Amino acid sequence: MGRLNRFDLNRIITDYGTACLFETGTLWGDGIAYALSAPFRNIFSVEIMPEIAAKAKHRFTTEYKVHIIHADSVSAMKDRLPAIRHNIIFWLDAHFPGADAGMKLYNQESNQQLRLPLEEEIKTICSLRKGFQDVFIIDDLRIYEDGPYENGNAPSDVLPRANRNIEFIYDCFRDTHVILKSYADEGYLMLFPKNRYKKKHSKWFNLFRRKPDTNPNYFVEEI
Repeated sequence: MGRLNRFDLNRIITDYGTACLFETGTLWGDGIAYALSAPFRNIFSVEIMPEIAAKAKHRFTTEYKVHIIHADSVSAMKDRLPAIRHNIIFWLDAHFPGADAGMKLYNQESNQQLRLPLEEEIKTICSLRKGFQDVFIIDDLRIYEDGPYENGNAPSDVLPRANRNIEFIYDCFRDTHVILKSYADEGYLMLFPKNRYKKKHSKWFNLFRRKPDTNPNYFVEEI
């Protein structure tokens, strides 16, 4: 389970002019709570589990800029993205519905699109967000490829049942975005618009709020 508060959102907003956060996978709402410390105009968070969505709505009921959406992530994107006319930071962390909350087993969901929606999320964003300068932080890279992750490779029962790779991300964004990889936690992919990209991101780990000098997992690799 990755953490949005690893990342310096204020710096990304300043460098890339992102006005909104769009999160898939609300869980306890800690990502929303952290995002409220940044100057976003709106924060959208999508949660497929009704019990979790209801708790998040209650937690943030007084926060006018927070929008909790009870839906699957792809349906929510198709419904909401056409109306958002600002650049977005996408925090994509929706998978294994209810598992991190102990409500289901990680391999219990039989619908592959609900179990691992990232590919459909990316294709939907690619279709609906042409011309925008969006930024992406994608959690759990280890689901899609092995590597020297801080928390180890993913167990076999959570892996995709076919086509385990991230080619779908290259297919959508290789021409428009720089793609970065980090092995911190369970692994992250970060995508930044090429025409606004800050080259220094790929040299060190200065996208992260904390900089553990002795931890090589926090170095960012441009791919």
